[in-house]
Order: sequence, then C-alpha cells, then structure tokens
Amino acid sequence: MRLTRIRAADFRNLTFADVVTDAPRVFLLGDNGQGKTNLLEAAALVSSFRSFRTTDISPLVRAGCAEARLRLDVRLSPTDQAEIELRLAKGSRKALLNGTPVSSVAQHLGQFPTIVFCSDDLRLVRGSPSNRRRWLDAAIGGTDASYLTAVRDYGRALEGRNALLKAEVRSDEELRAFEKAMLAPAQLLAATRARVLPELATTLRETCARAGFPDKGADLRYAPDIAADQLSEVWAKTRSADLATGTTLRGPQRDDFSMIFGGQDAADYASEGQQRLLVLALCLARLQRDTTRAPTPPVILADDVLGELDDTRRRAFWEEVGEKHQVIATGTVPPPSGEWLTYRVSGGSYLQA
Repeated sequence: MRLTRIRAADFRNLTFADVVTDAPRVFLLGDNGQGKTNLLEAAALVSSFRSFRTTDISPLVRAGCAEARLRLDVRLSPTDQAEIELRLAKGSRKALLNGTPVSSVAQHLGQFPTIVFCSDDLRLVRGSPSNRRRWLDAAIGGTDASYLTAVRDYGRALEGRNALLKAEVRSDEELRAFEKAMLAPAQLLAATRARVLPELATTLRETCARAGFPDKGADLRYAPDIAADQLSEVWAKTRSADLATGTTLRGPQRDDFSMIFGGQDAADYASEGQQRLLVLALCLARLQRDTTRAPTPPVILADDVLGELDDTRRRAFWEEVGEKHQVIATGTVPPPSGEWLTYRVSGGSYLQA
C-alpha cells in the first residue's frame, strides 16, 4: 500500500494542507511544533479512523472551527486506487470510501494498514499502564476486527456503568445489567491479550537477534487486573467501593503488561538505551505480525524515533523495515542516506526541499 496524497482542512494547526506523498520514502523536516506530527496523525487515521495521540475528537478540530476534513488518496496496486474522506466534529466522525459512507469500522479495518512509531512508544517501559494498554489495543486491533469491536463494546458498557454509579438513583439490578453487557467483551479482551503477548514476545526476540539489539531473553508478561473467569464475581463484590468512588475500580481497563530484560522488569534493570532498543524491537515485532495478517504491506509512520540512535543501530532499523513498506517519517535533522521525498515544514506549511 502507498499513501499518495494527504489533504487536510482545519485539522489540528493546519488551516489547509495538500501534500503529495507518492514516493517510497517521504520525510517531513522541521522544528518542533510546526505540524510534522499533525500530518502523520492525519495519515494514520486512514486505518481505523482513530488517532494515535488521543481518544477525543475535539483536539483534532482546529480552534474556532466546527469540523475538520481529511482526504487521503491510496494506491493498493497499479490498478487499484482508493479515496478515503473523513469529517470530524465534536462527538462525531463520518467516513467515506470512494464516496460511499463507511457504516462499520470493523469492515473497514485492515484494508489500509498503517503502523505508527512515535516518541511516546519509547516511554512504554517506564510509562503508565494506560500507555501500554493503548499501544497493545492498537497493536492487536489494527488487524483484528473482533478485538476492536470488543474494545468499543466494553468501553460503552463501562461508561454506562460509571454514569450509573454517579447517579443519585440507581439499583443493583441496573448495575448487574451493565455488568452483563461488559462481560463478553471483557473476556474476549483478556483472552486475546493473553494469547497475543507471548506471540509478540517471540517475535521481539527474533527481531532483536536480526537487528543486533540486546535482548537478554526479552519477554512480555501480561498482568490482568482480574482473571477472566472471576470478572462477574469481582464486580459484584466491589459494587460498594465502586459506588463510593463513582467509578468501576476493577476490570480490563486496569490491565497492564511489562517488558522483561535479563529475567527482571526492564523498567528497573535495563538502561535507558537498552529500553529504547527494546521498544523499537517491540514495534518492529508488531510490524512483522501485522505484515503477515494484512492484505497489503502496512505504511510505516515514524515520528522522530531514531534521533538518539547511533548510525549502526539506525541502519539496522531500516534494514529490518526493508523495502516493501512505504515510510513517512519526521525529524528535526535531515533524513538518513538514501532517496527521500523531503518537505520542509513551518507553521503548518509544507514546501518540497
């Protein structure tokens, strides 16, 4: 797959942008805060209409505007092209594929795969559990429609239960109804996370070996907040505490996973450089997994992730990425050696260098 053109209106800080990206390697060069990541974020929305930076639509709409609009042109083969349009407003989004409304994200999922490598990923080891859950949901949901549906269904039921917990009038019967709606998607989330993390761990070690990154038996350990077969029992037991706090205290929304290095938690025992390489290898492991599951090679969107690596490790990274993926990358210094279609970015404007 190749993204050939990105157009954005009233998106983030972009009044209007029209950027041709029809090249194997595209580089957005400029200082921080100029709009490089915003264009990358727009490109990533082609996959599942979800931002990799926020779950809220409001920040995506330029201040003072009612709606943000995007048009993304894609080429899947020499004869197969597509046009995806997105209209984003507070609390709503509308997508069209070749002029036809997209009624189901699940049906759209996997047709236009992208994988984001961003600076936030490099804090996966020491960051908050919510960051790791968000990364894991994106890694699994990028090619698994049933998982993405479960994330949506569980989130909606959880939101309803939390609203009820805050209400002045409520009953155990109503709470049980929400818990029943939460149960099936929660069990699917737990089962899928427990299955996928060991798969990713194996690929992580293989990636480290190929790229020459240290791994010392790298592993990923799933830490579910509640065992899947105990969800109903725990929700019933914690209703009093949930009512007192006005929120659901236990469930998959509290799940976590850790990265293991040398038999210990990498957050405590790996150096900062080792943590950075582990996370890059984990993202490459996701790339390998998605590539085998998607109908077309994913586009890689790399947001200033290699700036602190030495030349040897940067070369190893690009060798692992290979030539079959289009890469759209950003940075504050010129791109690595090779042929790149480069744009200088300043104040939301893109000028081909």
